[in-house]
Amino acid sequence: MQSKISLVNREIWKTITRSVGWVSIVYFLVLFFAIPLEILMTSSEEQRKFIDIDNLFQYHFELQIILIIAIPVIMSVFLFRFLQVKQYSDLIHSLPVKREIIFHQYATAGLILLACPVLLIAIFVLILYQPFYLNEFYAIGEIFKWLGITIMYNTLIYMAGVFVGMVTGLSAAQGALTYIFLLLPVGLINLLAFNLPFYLYGYPNQYYLASKFEKFSPLISITQMNVRIPFAYEIMIYLILIVSLYWLSLRVYKKRRMEAVSQALVFPITKPIFKYGATFCTMLLGGTYFGEMGNGTGWLIAGYAFGAMLGLVIAEMVLQKSWRVTLYVKGLIRYAAAIGLLFILFQFDFTRYEKNIPAAHEIDRVHISESYYLYSDVDNDEPLFLYEYENIDLVRRLHKEIVENKNDDHSQPNEKDVAFIVYELKNGEKLVRNYKIDITKYSPFYKFIYESDEYKKATNEIYQVIAEETTKITITPSGPVNKRATITDPIDLQEAIEILTEEVDSASFENSRVHTEPYAYIEIFYSDSKKAYMHWDPSYTKFEKWLQEKSLLNAARITGDDISYALAIKAEDIDINYAGGYSYDEIFTKMSENSSTVKIADKKQIESIIKNATGILNGDYLIAYYFDEQRAIDIKSFTEENVPSFIKDHFE
Repeated sequence: MQSKISLVNREIWKTITRSVGWVSIVYFLVLFFAIPLEILMTSSEEQRKFIDIDNLFQYHFELQIILIIAIPVIMSVFLFRFLQVKQYSDLIHSLPVKREIIFHQYATAGLILLACPVLLIAIFVLILYQPFYLNEFYAIGEIFKWLGITIMYNTLIYMAGVFVGMVTGLSAAQGALTYIFLLLPVGLINLLAFNLPFYLYGYPNQYYLASKFEKFSPLISITQMNVRIPFAYEIMIYLILIVSLYWLSLRVYKKRRMEAVSQALVFPITKPIFKYGATFCTMLLGGTYFGEMGNGTGWLIAGYAFGAMLGLVIAEMVLQKSWRVTLYVKGLIRYAAAIGLLFILFQFDFTRYEKNIPAAHEIDRVHISESYYLYSDVDNDEPLFLYEYENIDLVRRLHKEIVENKNDDHSQPNEKDVAFIVYELKNGEKLVRNYKIDITKYSPFYKFIYESDEYKKATNEIYQVIAEETTKITITPSGPVNKRATITDPIDLQEAIEILTEEVDSASFENSRVHTEPYAYIEIFYSDSKKAYMHWDPSYTKFEKWLQEKSLLNAARITGDDISYALAIKAEDIDINYAGGYSYDEIFTKMSENSSTVKIADKKQIESIIKNATGILNGDYLIAYYFDEQRAIDIKSFTEENVPSFIKDHFE
């Protein structure tokens, strides 16, 4: 009897290799093209000068990712095809072999067939390592890292496919559901993050979405392999998942009915999970779209209703394998009641999420800005933080005022300003909030914070400069001109640093809210190799007067003498497709051809319009500068409040 079982096992192995061996062969051939052949084809001395490779993943990286994502799923689908075809299923299960042995043989055969091509490629690269001087690009250990990581991801995605194959009776459904299964954690995190701000006032979805969410799905994590390898804890989690999926797949397979073929889901308990899970996900997706685009509770609810119905219909079409589906009212009512109850619970804020403001003595430091990106910017070694008690208390009071005005701010959904607040507490925890507000309503708080010495020193590099050690200052005008002012005289350098520091000291919060274009960009060289950067804002009149006394003004910024003439027009009188894209030449041509355009050639008038212009083309008036010497065009805009009076009078 023992020999008979052994013979059957060998026959199963032959059947497996005949049915899915081609997958392994294709995988090997494509990998050979991507790595060893690439090494052989770029082996000349001239070609090596242009090679920038740090690890094996960087050889045709996109192709390798496609293979890791696709091949294991294809292997699992074709390998367990016998579970989806009745005749094939009857044949396999009629053999005198226990189900456990069938599963182990099929599952391990797939693992071996996936691992062999990767192992062979690693051997090829090891053979080429010394003769082709690959040590000049990466250490030999990188080959083993590539081998281990590739096999790990292949195995994880393959086992996910195997597990899904145990609960479905359709090959197409197995492939599709495998990717849904692998992407589900990330998808839910994203959908919930986009929807929670509608219910939790101040929820910072951008902050949480940027917190390395790729580690929640191997399909996304592998896209980072050319720049980073998984951390030890990630590898441990993936290995635990592989073992768990293998064990679960075996348990489910042993309980699966043999006649359960040609059904999308073979276990009754999985059908409501799939149906209402799909409904919930599409409901969140509909709410996200309508809530963001519609600006209002009515649109949000409409989005939920539309998304839920769409998801329910699609799920029923999959389960019933027909586009003519029957919807069960009782289930729909129960689902609507559960979601309605969840919606009501969020309104009461039982967790006190919205009103949770830490006490001042609990706070170590606080960050406040108008964008999450000012906190997360990778170019900054350390984001802005405030430590002084007065500023911490001001931020807390501002935070409290924003929460108390929740209903007023929600009634004005088009507000563009953002208050992003991060408290870092003394116990090591963080409390993060993000609010859409109208900053002008809270200007007393912002004025005290922004004009404080601590805030200014934290946000202006000029305070880091040592005047006596400054070696050079360059001032580059903002605009299409080929000129620059340079200061190298030691006395002038000290005077310039002192004046610029005074200008920053005296700058008001109100000036920071005026979004005008800087006159120029200043670069300060000090203490050998150190640099400081700052803008020359139009409000820095003392610095402008000093430059004029030093005969540097004309070189330091655009003046009326640089501009041949200017064209002015009301923005509403010219058609610009901002969404479809535009060019300055296109706008200038439209302005030139428009009969309502006014041409300005007077140098004094041109000088007067330079100060308050902004480069963001969303103002009430458009101004086009034509630089004759450079044959260049620059487009600016003005709001109704800061447009020069002679232009406003002309159009009125």
